[in-house]
Amino acid sequence: MFSKILVPVDGSDISYRALDSALFLSERLGSKITAIHVIEKVPTVYIQSQKILDEILETHKNESQKILDECSSIASKKGITINTILLEGNPASTILEFSQMEKYEVIIIGSRGMGHFKELILGSVSSKILHHSLCPVLLIR
Repeated sequence: MFSKILVPVDGSDISYRALDSALFLSERLGSKITAIHVIEKVPTVYIQSQKILDEILETHKNESQKILDECSSIASKKGITINTILLEGNPASTILEFSQMEKYEVIIIGSRGMGHFKELILGSVSSKILHHSLCPVLLIR
């Protein structure tokens, strides 16, 4: 039961709480955990310089890698090794496709993250995952 856990993280406190829940389950069930972060594609319509676009993308990748490094650090403090994956695309769609392709048994996700509409009752990414995932979803508040 739940031997493969996927935890989408975005650097928000709630996403790190979702990771803590996954670590808790892993300690009891021996589950393998993968933390995934998806870089949203930057709208390039208004960016006229390739150099500026490259700098923006590099900044996003560095910030994203820091988030995944923090996840690894949190896990290692508990004596657990996790996998980390950095992908690019639409966050919800990319997470759903990855979870299906890799056959994860559960997705543990924060109810709301750092997306553009974080004031909504339920984050748009977590809502889409909750409604479209083929595997169980544990929503952390």
